[in-house]
Amino acid sequence: MRKLALISYVILLIINSSCNITDNSFRDRFRWISGKWEGKLGETTIVEQWKWNKFRFEGHSYSIANGDTVDSELLFLQNFGSRAGYTVVVNDQGPFTFSLTKENPLECEFVNTDHDFPSLIRYTVLGDTALGIDLLPNDKAKETSLSYRLKRSVR
Repeated sequence: MRKLALISYVILLIINSSCNITDNSFRDRFRWISGKWEGKLGETTIVEQWKWNKFRFEGHSYSIANGDTVDSELLFLQNFGSRAGYTVVVNDQGPFTFSLTKENPLECEFVNTDHDFPSLIRYTVLGDTALGIDLLPNDKAKETSLSYRLKRSVR
């Protein structure tokens, strides 16, 4: 009887420990985005700050021109089923979700063809302390694109 109780206890421990194993592959794939990033687009300062929160990366982006915050965005990077998605809430409008369509260790592209600008968001890793960000329109003939670099100011 004691042997059966001990075996049952060991089986329960194994089941419990296997339930607590977390798949960190998504977090590890996008760990490079963590931290505070700052850069300039003309005279405007752009700041993005990202952190991991349980099952997704959560970010906040804002632009400062002449000492005033002119744009504010909530950003989310998470898995939607088997595909990663990048969701943006801009100045309380949205959410707008972009699907990951291209990924390699140095570049990720997120696309939403239903969104006119941007319809493509590209992050390019430019080393451990710099990112390139490209915002591209749906119709390249009608809209201009935006490109800028951010430097990591806080890990």
